[in-house]
Amino acid sequence: MKSKLLLATALTFVAATAMGQGTELQYKKTPALNEDWQKPFPGFKIVGNFYYVGTYDLGCYLIDTGQGLILINTGIEGSFPLIKESIEKLGFKLSDIKIVTSTHGHRDHVGDIAAFQKVSGAKVYMEERDVQTLETGGNIDYRQTKGRGFYVYPPIKVDVKTKPGDHIKLGNTDLTIRQAFGHTPGAVSFTFNVQDGGKNYNVLIYNSDGINQGVKLLDSPGYPTNVEDFASTLKEQAAYKPDIWVSSHAGQFNLHQVYKPGDPYNPARFGDLAAYQKKIADTTRNYEKQLAEERATAKK
Repeated sequence: MKSKLLLATALTFVAATAMGQGTELQYKKTPALNEDWQKPFPGFKIVGNFYYVGTYDLGCYLIDTGQGLILINTGIEGSFPLIKESIEKLGFKLSDIKIVTSTHGHRDHVGDIAAFQKVSGAKVYMEERDVQTLETGGNIDYRQTKGRGFYVYPPIKVDVKTKPGDHIKLGNTDLTIRQAFGHTPGAVSFTFNVQDGGKNYNVLIYNSDGINQGVKLLDSPGYPTNVEDFASTLKEQAAYKPDIWVSSHAGQFNLHQVYKPGDPYNPARFGDLAAYQKKIADTTRNYEKQLAEERATAKK
């Protein structure tokens, strides 16, 4: 309970600081850190009513629920035309997008939510601990507790705040929100079932709990519960046994090793459980290594 109160206090402080800047906040377009983030990649069917519509590296996903579309992740700001093209070439309309959500609040996954929200009128769902980041256009970030003084993507109006265990339901789809706290305070994964060819697939869109360069586990006043959040998330993710799994970045689920544009439809290519377990094991080792190194340094 104490750690949760500390996190709430830290996030409140960050929000108050940003609000104090008020009208001083200005949009400042910053370059993408990776050219593959904005490199086109053709959309394709993953399994059943579940599609990839992202860029070469940024995983963005579309679900056709029969009563409208759910879009998960929108890429970095400027990705809108690329994702729009993929959606339309798959035979869908932007006006049919009813819900937009994301795995977490970093700009490379939410930067164009506002653009899709504007053209479709879709409702935005977001885990409650990342809401302030979206609504300030990235100005709030636990790594910079005093705020940035500008917003790096258009601010996003969040319609529904969620938490792990909640469901996002539309048509034939029921997304369950799963904890992926650590990478950001409100990072999440999603699980849902897909029927295809008489078979049921348990699908996981998992948010890799990697530690961004420069982030400290033991010196993070804006996110005082990150050590325990990383640990509990990695333990939970290690227990998943998905039939199909993808992630927020193409490299995190080996997209370009298992699929080339034009390949025949084959959901099984995204079902390598051993590869998933290796990803989680590697991420866990990296977390434990950095934590041990920081603790050793702190004792000196």
